[in-house]
Amino acid sequence: MHKKTRAVAASVVAAVALGVAAPAASAVSAQRTVAAVASSHGVAAPAAAVEVYPEVELSSEASARAEGERVAQGKLSALKELLKKSKPLFKEAVKAAKKGKAAFDKWVNSLSNLNPVKWAIKASPSYIITELIAWLAQQVI
Repeated sequence: MHKKTRAVAASVVAAVALGVAAPAASAVSAQRTVAAVASSHGVAAPAAAVEVYPEVELSSEASARAEGERVAQGKLSALKELLKKSKPLFKEAVKAAKKGKAAFDKWVNSLSNLNPVKWAIKASPSYIITELIAWLAQQVI
């Protein structure tokens, strides 16, 4: 039972390190920005501010895109650090990545269900996995 608790705790730590909560926080701050602009222009509802002031929507989209890129870089860095911490896992990941995406996916699926690295990789978007595979394939072991 203690091992399961530690595995769950490690998974939670990995999820927090990968920024699972960051997109929700940025969505809240984007909503606050729209609401603040709407109230400064005397508009009652935030939805009306987006319709009346399209530049607000564009600026919030640009800031959301920049925030998304920052979060993606953070997730990629966290995945790299997670893999680097375990030498045997890192070596296996590099070998699988050098064989291609299908081999890397097969390797990830072969990991234990209690392994937080497996779930951190599976929870990541495909473009982050693609960048991770490209980075791993360049590594020399």
